[in-house]
Amino acid sequence: MKLRITDYELRILWIFLLFTCHLSLVTVLHAATLDDVVNDLRTRLSGIQSVKGTFSQTSYLKDLEREEKYSGAFFIKKPSQLMWEYKTPRDEKVIINGTETWVYKKSEKQAIKTGFSKEAYSQVPIALLNSLENIRTDFDIALAEKDVLRLRPKHRLGFIQEIILKAGAKGFPVKTLKVFDMYGNIITIELAGVEVNPKLDDALFQFAPPPGVEVFDMNR
Repeated sequence: MKLRITDYELRILWIFLLFTCHLSLVTVLHAATLDDVVNDLRTRLSGIQSVKGTFSQTSYLKDLEREEKYSGAFFIKKPSQLMWEYKTPRDEKVIINGTETWVYKKSEKQAIKTGFSKEAYSQVPIALLNSLENIRTDFDIALAEKDVLRLRPKHRLGFIQEIILKAGAKGFPVKTLKVFDMYGNIITIELAGVEVNPKLDDALFQFAPPPGVEVFDMNR
């Protein structure tokens, strides 16, 4: 039995094929390129002077073969002020003001004072959010998948080997940071409830050790 196709059916099939090819071409033409994602990220970040929100952090510690989960709130004010506070059980607050860093462990009545530089990013990866406008200067960049960037430091950034950054389409342009260090540890930070350009008092980024707190000054 032979298959018979009428002229009308051939025309319908031809129109369908043309439509399908057109859709495929449009999809290719509108697919975000690496430059599209990076330029959008930088442009949106350039209009942000302050930000606050909440975060959840999952830390995989290879040597211990253990996963730890934390959450808390963060505050950032350009050019170089950051504060984030972990909820219990990790009763800890970290404050960066310029080149000065304080780590306050309330339950232990201890505070550690040290200098801050890019070398410290592996210990405080959320601080990366304050420097991503220089992303092309600091990283070799690849597009891992749609809206996901793979960043490899051009220069030493503590022990960081690679960062996977997932961009957000609305609001704050970063949704997730996944940091891999040279020892196999992995820190994943997911942001939520982010408010862009809130009014933040400078006092939020100042720290004075409360009475009875033991201070360890690592700069001495």
